[in-house]
Amino acid sequence: MTVFPMSPEESTLQNTSTQPPPVSRPVKKRIGEILQDAGLITEEDLAAALIESRKNNQFIGLTLVRAGKITVEQLGQALSVQFGIKYANINKINIDKTLLDLLPEEFIRDKQVVPIAKERGRLVVAMVNPTNREVIDEITFITGMRPLVTVTTQLEYVEFCNKHLSEVSSNTLRDEISNFSDQMVVEQGQVDLRQQRDAELSDPTNPLVKLVNSIIEEGIERNASDIHIEPRPKKYLVRFRVDGILRTILDVPQNMEASFVTRIKVMARMDIAEHRRPQDGRITIKYKGTDYNLRVNTLPVSDSREKIVIRILRPSKNISDFQSLGFDADDVKKLEFLYKSPYGIILVCGPTGSGKTTTLYTVLQRINDDIRNICTVEDPVELQIEGLNQSQVNPKADYTFASSMRALLRQDPDVIMVGEIRDYETLEAAVHAALTGHLVFSTIHSNTTSATITRMIEMGAASNLIGSALVGVLAQRLVRNICPYCKVPYEAQQWEKDLLFPYDEDQRQKKVLLYKGQGCELCMNSGYSGRSGIYEILIVDREIRQLINDSHSDLEIEDAAIAAGMRTLSMNGRAKVIAGVTTVEEVTRVLGVNLGGQ
Repeated sequence: MTVFPMSPEESTLQNTSTQPPPVSRPVKKRIGEILQDAGLITEEDLAAALIESRKNNQFIGLTLVRAGKITVEQLGQALSVQFGIKYANINKINIDKTLLDLLPEEFIRDKQVVPIAKERGRLVVAMVNPTNREVIDEITFITGMRPLVTVTTQLEYVEFCNKHLSEVSSNTLRDEISNFSDQMVVEQGQVDLRQQRDAELSDPTNPLVKLVNSIIEEGIERNASDIHIEPRPKKYLVRFRVDGILRTILDVPQNMEASFVTRIKVMARMDIAEHRRPQDGRITIKYKGTDYNLRVNTLPVSDSREKIVIRILRPSKNISDFQSLGFDADDVKKLEFLYKSPYGIILVCGPTGSGKTTTLYTVLQRINDDIRNICTVEDPVELQIEGLNQSQVNPKADYTFASSMRALLRQDPDVIMVGEIRDYETLEAAVHAALTGHLVFSTIHSNTTSATITRMIEMGAASNLIGSALVGVLAQRLVRNICPYCKVPYEAQQWEKDLLFPYDEDQRQKKVLLYKGQGCELCMNSGYSGRSGIYEILIVDREIRQLINDSHSDLEIEDAAIAAGMRTLSMNGRAKVIAGVTTVEEVTRVLGVNLGGQ
């Protein structure tokens, strides 16, 4: 059987003018079968790729490209055969920017569609999913032109967005800095605060306003959790925390410093004349039709300058399911057992930034229904979720976690979520609520599930009350995922096998295949993209309850939990490395030498 007759260059865009959008054409063959019929892969290649694609939860075509069995162009040609339409290699087409302006950038990103040409008054578009009738109708509504549909691969689409859409955003930041520097009318270090307030309220075209807005929008686009604005000699440094790692984005010249910092303070409703003490503020912005809440904190540093951190809080619609957070099927069953308890305390522990709040929000979303009264008290309320009664602590009004718990118990709650247990008062109130028939969720700062029990005792709670009230503890960390677009296999070195199989000498002597990211434009050459959790779930059964009541050590409690089927953080981390989700280096970065422990 011959390979596809068209070359990649010829197949860039092939006579689409007579082709209607084939949105209802049935798919006759699977991609693997088409590639096998074309003589590009063998039956053994297909079988191996099917196993690998299921293991890594990715499309078979992507797996075959990663394995080097086919090229991206050959995958595109196979998709052309599968859908019965033309294939467009969008990264080999010189697309006029005026075409990209026909569709909103958000639409291009969300719907995975790229306008590539105009033919006879119709708009030619390349789609990752050319069978989506709703998207085709939306294109007609937005542009007033009936689209002619071609198919492109997911790989080419992501590369296109990274090169064209993200690049525009990065260049915009530098353009705004240049514009602002050119148009400054105040002397260095001096600011007309009244003019700044007027600009903030009435002049969105002001270069300073556009600069700060561009930085925030870029942070949202890059999925940053925090924006750090830090003073350095003769400049301010802007860094984004993406996937838990800080990355430098751009430098702001020192002659813009006073205006730049004051603008952010004005947006956050802070005291612009106060430079000697920390301040907290909030900003609410709408970007691409979505509301974002920003928490802003300033900190005085040397030379009377200030460091600013902006936390980006994303809307509740971004709450994921448990699988997306990194829970495997066994973990999900254990978690369901915990949150289906009628009463008791369920704690989530881990360091700051380990995803504890996201896990709790996901659990609350799962049990959120009309038959329960779910009340939360948080510091602050990070996500507004419909159906939950959410309140925020206010120490100035003597509304603390402890006092709020007493108030919530008079609100006839079924479920209570306390943002954090920080002191004995809050812990006592949570235990009392659990013992009186309420289901209580909270977070606590400790390293492991068994250490959490010791921590509760150290805070002053009686061991017998803890044993009666505690249902379970979940410890978690976040590790970066290997970038799926530059993921390659390699043979594990001996030190890696020693860490992964500390108690299996036979396995350490075998050949072990692991994965890593080589680094590409799509992951900013880091080799990682996105994060998932590693978890340790302790369920308080009869034996562990007795150990708690008898004040046994955390190590004895941990041993009993492992014997009952608990997987520690180290075990879970090793499993994710072996499964190709992350790397040994990443898990050891998060857990340290504990990877080689239990």
